[in-house]
Amino acid sequence: MKIRLGILALGTTLLAACGGGFSVDDIEDHAPEGTVAGASWAMKSAVVTDDGDRFSVSLFPVEVMACDKFASSDTQILFSAPKTAGEYPLKLELTDLNGSQTITFVTAPGQNVIASEGILNVESVSADKVTIGLLAEAEENTINGRFTTSICKTTN
Repeated sequence: MKIRLGILALGTTLLAACGGGFSVDDIEDHAPEGTVAGASWAMKSAVVTDDGDRFSVSLFPVEVMACDKFASSDTQILFSAPKTAGEYPLKLELTDLNGSQTITFVTAPGQNVIASEGILNVESVSADKVTIGLLAEAEENTINGRFTTSICKTTN
């Protein structure tokens, strides 16, 4: 009996260490909000650009113009997302960076914290709109919520 409990405890610990403790059911039904560098943070604007294979996503705590690829703020949340609807657990694969899915918290100009604990849910994709839910935690940074926004096309 002690061996089984030990194996169960080890398995639970390993699952939690791999980010397995997060589910799309944990994503809240409101605009993304949380903390950045320990301070309260709420998304006011999102810019999602179609970069060919993936979406490039920038979330801002201030109003920015639609599709403004030069928009910035002191804090923001950045990530790339697959263009296919689905659930994508956050993970950092140092031996396979293309297999990684992370979220970057820009905590101050030139300062970033990378989250590899959480989940990204591309809920729906159409020709011109995308709905994404996300939940991530790293140090003093958290984000939880979902948003729908227009997809900006890149011009080459």
